[in-house]
Amino acid sequence: MALSLFFLARLFFYIYNIGLFLNIGLLQLIKIFVIGIRFDLSAIMYFNLIFILVHILPFSKKVSTKPVQLFLKIYFVAVNGILLFTNLTDSVFFHFVQKRSTSDIFKFIFLSNDVKTLIPGFLYDYWFVPIISIVVIALLWMIYPKINYSKVTSIADGGKTKKSWLQWLGSSVAMLVLTALTLIAARGGLQLKPIAIIDASKQVSVVEMPLVLNSVFTLMTTYGHAELHQKHYFSEEKAEEIFPVQHAPYNTKGATNKKNIVVLLLESFSREYVGSLSDYKGFTPFLDSLMQNSLVFENAFSNGLRSIDAIPAIVIGLPALMDDPFITSIYSSNKTNSLPKMLKKKGYHSSFFHGGTNGTMNFDGFASYAGFDDYYGRFEYNNDDDYDGYWGIYDEPFLQYFAHTLNSFKQPFFAFEFTLSSHYPYSIPDEHKGEFPEGSMKIHKVIKYADYSLKQFFNTAKKMPWYNNTLFILVADHPAQSVIPSLKSEIKEKGDKLNNYYLNYYKNTSGRYAIPIIFFNPGDNSFVGTYSKTVQQTDIFSSILNYVNYDEPSVSFGTSIFNKDRQHFALQYVNGYYQITSGNYSLLFDGDISTSLYDNVADPLHTNNLLTTYPAIADSLEQSVKAVLQQYETRMINNKLTVDK
Repeated sequence: MALSLFFLARLFFYIYNIGLFLNIGLLQLIKIFVIGIRFDLSAIMYFNLIFILVHILPFSKKVSTKPVQLFLKIYFVAVNGILLFTNLTDSVFFHFVQKRSTSDIFKFIFLSNDVKTLIPGFLYDYWFVPIISIVVIALLWMIYPKINYSKVTSIADGGKTKKSWLQWLGSSVAMLVLTALTLIAARGGLQLKPIAIIDASKQVSVVEMPLVLNSVFTLMTTYGHAELHQKHYFSEEKAEEIFPVQHAPYNTKGATNKKNIVVLLLESFSREYVGSLSDYKGFTPFLDSLMQNSLVFENAFSNGLRSIDAIPAIVIGLPALMDDPFITSIYSSNKTNSLPKMLKKKGYHSSFFHGGTNGTMNFDGFASYAGFDDYYGRFEYNNDDDYDGYWGIYDEPFLQYFAHTLNSFKQPFFAFEFTLSSHYPYSIPDEHKGEFPEGSMKIHKVIKYADYSLKQFFNTAKKMPWYNNTLFILVADHPAQSVIPSLKSEIKEKGDKLNNYYLNYYKNTSGRYAIPIIFFNPGDNSFVGTYSKTVQQTDIFSSILNYVNYDEPSVSFGTSIFNKDRQHFALQYVNGYYQITSGNYSLLFDGDISTSLYDNVADPLHTNNLLTTYPAIADSLEQSVKAVLQQYETRMINNKLTVDK
């Protein structure tokens, strides 16, 4: 009965997120469901352990009483009903973040004030999740096996007849056998170590792993696993030689370039939403027009799939290579470089803007930790007429507030603005209702609204005296739901090449992280054109320091875009794997060995593993990811995220 609930949850997960698994055939799908039983049993055994133990311990008379059986029925239905609801709820959440939830979600639930405001909207939009759960739980209660108490009493002889030694032996053997089976199922088999998330990859591709896993298992197995374990692939000198993390001063002679720096972090702007980056109309007409006069990064990637990962990547040059976000991890008190602190030495004023309610995702706490001089949120905006009722102030008015506040700062300044309207529950101000058609997915309209808000911001900003002395960096925090399947007919009109490529690329493990990154410098014509090398969010940190001619050493896990000699790549932590993408190729590394190498251009479906075909490419990428990972964990554990003295 418990397994059937997990089967239903996996079926719901597949149907609800089918756009991400379009290329899985029926036989492969059946295989995935069968493999998933191993992970389901593990979760079932742990959460039903009390139920199991009560039944296998040799005191059947007491177990057979009505009060005990009623308690066990309530326990079984309640526990497994909660597990079902957890899996169904995370199926919807997966649609947004494209990863099964891990234990860090609890920090969001208990530390974020936004959850209580989002729950009513979630229940309204996704009413079918609690309804399905309630209906199934009711059916579970109805079909729960009924006990014939007269028969039980007869068998137990009312407890008047003592059990013979043979009966006790039989009960004891049965208890031992059932206990052993329970332990084997809980461990996921007889292997040396208990089953883990990464074991799913041994039989399916990384893209298919979320289908094999269940959310109860991923939450359970990541709980309490917050500490990193130091890797020793090379000597420290060799690791630094392969990928230098400690960077020399970008300038040793000239003066600091006192240009203003404005970073616009765009909520949920997938690269595929930007028409000019995917060769179709798209949803960002203003961004498309701005790109005609900007330096556009054609192969840009986020370092994670959460907003809370993007900010440290950009502000302190630190990628997300563990389950916990840095901001809420046990390492969040580590001493770090940060752009506000470093630029402050050169006379910069720094400010962090986010229209969300103060305290959202601990952004205000991180801003203070990173050394921003000022934080501007919903409370500082101080006009709830523009409050969306969920996250904070709508983008259009808050971006106007952002522009006018910048006008009050003394130059040079470093300003960081994080938008919020292009997010669930996809709310738009009443005055704009009907202006931005929803299209085939709800997120379309808020992407259009956010793009419109950016247009209004730049219309205001270009009238300001600081405008031509400013480098604007527009970057998404992470991709969102993949919309390409819903645009199949539009893309097909563009030709088979697009139809075959874009329908598949944004579904593979590399394409899922593709985002726009744009450098717009109205006062410098050299910032126009396209940049074809691979770029990641952590590169922005190093690029800003390079651009302003920063004259002190720094620590960063990114590479300046102005450095033509260094290898450029993007790193992510994907379902327990470390993924490195450089040029056309993506490599997946499990911490010990590389498991796959794919050509993202020639093989967007990731069906042809080139690990043995191109060993030189695989080895080069593996050396790079090992060098980064070793230094990341060594410096994180030993609190050495700043320049070695």
